[in-house]
Amino acid sequence: MARRAAAVVSLLMLAGCAGTQPAVSKDTLVWATSLPVHTLDIAHGFDVSTAAQFSVLEGPVTLDKSGQVVPALAESWTETEPGVYDFRLRKGVTFSDGSPVTADDVAYSLERHTDPEVASEAASYVALVKSVKATGPDGVRVTLSQPNTAFLATAALAWQVVPRKLAEAHPKDLGNPEVGTLGTGPFKVARFSLTDGVTLVRNDRYWGTKPELAKVEFKTITNPEALRLAIKQGSVDGTADLSLRDARKWAGIPGVKTGFYASDQIAFLSLDVTDKYLKDVHVRRAIAYALDKEALVKLGTSGHGTPADALLTGPQITTQYGDKGSPVTRTYPHDLAKAKAELAQSAYPDGFALSLPYASGGEGTLIMQAIAADLAKIGIRITIDNMPADAYRARSMDHDRMGIQLHTLGYGTPDPAEVLPDLLTRASAKPQGWNFAMYASAGLDATLDKISSMSGEARLPLVTKVLNEVADQVPYVPLYYPDQGYALSDRFTAELNAWTLNVFSAIRPVGR
Repeated sequence: MARRAAAVVSLLMLAGCAGTQPAVSKDTLVWATSLPVHTLDIAHGFDVSTAAQFSVLEGPVTLDKSGQVVPALAESWTETEPGVYDFRLRKGVTFSDGSPVTADDVAYSLERHTDPEVASEAASYVALVKSVKATGPDGVRVTLSQPNTAFLATAALAWQVVPRKLAEAHPKDLGNPEVGTLGTGPFKVARFSLTDGVTLVRNDRYWGTKPELAKVEFKTITNPEALRLAIKQGSVDGTADLSLRDARKWAGIPGVKTGFYASDQIAFLSLDVTDKYLKDVHVRRAIAYALDKEALVKLGTSGHGTPADALLTGPQITTQYGDKGSPVTRTYPHDLAKAKAELAQSAYPDGFALSLPYASGGEGTLIMQAIAADLAKIGIRITIDNMPADAYRARSMDHDRMGIQLHTLGYGTPDPAEVLPDLLTRASAKPQGWNFAMYASAGLDATLDKISSMSGEARLPLVTKVLNEVADQVPYVPLYYPDQGYALSDRFTAELNAWTLNVFSAIRPVGR
């Protein structure tokens, strides 16, 4: 599930943390990651590397604290007709080397993700882009193959503006240490090495509000305990690579504060509705009732998460429904009596045995074992067939022998039109798609198309309809919403949430 889960986790990574002595000057932040930044181009690094990318590169739009799309390099935009967007660009913006940003640069920076030769990892985010063209010195028009309200939100993630000349010269290696990149963001690259890491410094040519930090240094520390000791000793100022299951180890470190906020992630089970046993809706409902979500939350997050009932993430539900909370009416509290009653109505009242492939090692294995123990209480006997992680991921994407699978999926925007088509359309049920439950229909496709073409509160009834269909038919069992954890030196302060893209502009030294 690495594609988006890794994408949305990297967007939330936080910095700062210290021991008794500052690591460097008060305006410099030393940030540790468990994996190295390997490229400054989202086309070939839609992963942990985006933490650096979003500080250096910008697009026409971005997300604000509430997840709403707001102007960035574009002063404004208009949807002149359904699926056609005209952007009006800011005047006088330059790349960090002082060269002017042109409308042609902006247009090409989106168009390149649609080029098969580029093989962009962000291609799925712009799959509906039919054409992009400069309409004047300050204008860019984007035409979609069909209207989709998620376009602007996903463009905030994928549309990173770079010089056309540089990108065309390096379709495969733009952003690598040997080539580098140029952006318009609040930071620029001072050093980039796969062995020594990345150093960002404040971009004095930045058109917007200058960041409080003058420098950000990246360190890669792969061992979790070594990372914790580095934070404790003050050689590193902070990290967001804080495992929720190890959260207690981080509590009480002098000079360090830990924090947790609702991430844009959801852990869930997919139940393959084409499977011999799982095609029976009573079996699927029995599974949902049998699972002890409260126990799974504690096991998976050490209590830093909440049980889930709807197939959207917590921040997405908040953004869409406000204080009303989850719109799902049919829920499945842990109840073995109801689970057994549902199973009794199925074609397999005495239960059955199922062998499931799963990635060996990793934190998910313990959760799968707990799920197997829950299901054994109602007669569903699960054997977990451990296999190498790479082989498991390949098998999952091929939709081979899916059965019951555990996923943790992350998204970058609050728009349901980004999430639901991924998990519920006929197109996504094909190999390499994300519909692991294989639950799809022409009617559901039509409803999802309507959701994608509508905006605002007008589409909420349709979103609610889809969520309640999923709750009734149970192709997926939402389990819990994990929080995002971070450690931050008390020399720094920050305001972050699930929609923070440019992390380092949100961090500042205390007293600034």
